[in-house]
Amino acid sequence: MTAGYDEKSATDHAEVDRAVRERVIRARAVLSEASATHDTNALSPALDELEDALHAAREYGVTVPPTGSG
Repeated sequence: MTAGYDEKSATDHAEVDRAVRERVIRARAVLSEASATHDTNALSPALDELEDALHAAREYGVTVPPTGSG
């Protein structure tokens, strides 16, 4: 492996981590808003998105912030 490849791989991994964390944070916010406004039409898709985002975090080994910290 070359140094350039290793650096690109690390950068790609950091980008995946950031994107997955942001996805989880957004999904939590959307679910929280749907719950707070009692929007029953939005609850199920919001919960599905959060579950998918958390699954992606587990799959890629991304540590996500605890609930309420992001």
